Formats: sequence, C-alpha cells, structure tokens
Amino acid sequence: MSKQYSQVKIRYNIDSNGQDQCWRLILDGDEVLVESVQIDAPVCTSRDWIESVGKFKHHISVSDCHVSIDKEGTALITTKG
Repeated sequence: MSKQYSQVKIRYNIDSNGQDQCWRLILDGDEVLVESVQIDAPVCTSRDWIESVGKFKHHISVSDCHVSIDKEGTALITTKG
C-alpha cells in the first residue's frame, strides 16, 4: 500500500499483545494496524475526543504526507512530493 494523505495520526494499540500490530494509523479517518512506524516528516502531537470510548486519545500527527506499508507491516511516513 502506498498513498498520499492530508493527515495521519499515530497511536499505540492498547489491544495489542505488545508484539503484533502495536500501532494504529488513522489515515484521513480510516484506521490501519501496523507492526512498526518510521517517520521522516515533521510531526506534532494532537488530542482528540473519541466519543465511542468517552475519552481523549493522544497522537503523533503528520500532515500532507505519503504513507507506504510493506508486507511485514512496517509503515514509512514521508513528506509530500
């Protein structure tokens, strides 16, 4: 998978066993679980209220970026273009 996104949010998957699918990527609102994440782009932190769980969740966020996920589940996030 390789695609451009306007916003990517990264957060630890608390449902993971600590070895598999440890990270949640929220790609313009769609969620994907991955094994690891490499980021070569400017980042910031963000906080969103998640209505379904009734809590705030905190993220590492990247705007205007390209995401590639390989068959091993490693996500590479780079700057646009």
